[in-house]
Amino acid sequence: MFRVMIVFISFILMFQPYLMGGEKVIIAVAADGETLKDSVSHVAARCPYFLIVDSKGKLLEAVENPYKDARGSAGVSAANFLAGRNVTAVVAGSIGNKMRDALETQEITYYEFEGSGEEAIRKILEKEDQT
Repeated sequence: MFRVMIVFISFILMFQPYLMGGEKVIIAVAADGETLKDSVSHVAARCPYFLIVDSKGKLLEAVENPYKDARGSAGVSAANFLAGRNVTAVVAGSIGNKMRDALETQEITYYEFEGSGEEAIRKILEKEDQT
């Protein structure tokens, strides 16, 4: 129940500035490659790349994950790295508990998704259009 409440609050906070004409949504897709045609990585913190995408679905940049080979605290470090890039949402096949907690602390929404980066972005933006 508490997690559902946190996700709901995070969702509202994520879209509030966008709906008010302020900051735009920036999505980071944990990916196996450098393009949106590549698969969403099964892991978030140790994925090879983060694809940074704007609120219109345009790929802004592909960033090599500096924490993919970290011995410890990869989830917290990756979450802080993405927060520093003004990311408002993260997509991965699976998000570990430590990264999930760090994302919630940073007020970054997260989604678990399997498929291509393009499919993930399309689904997230469809949900955004429905709100």
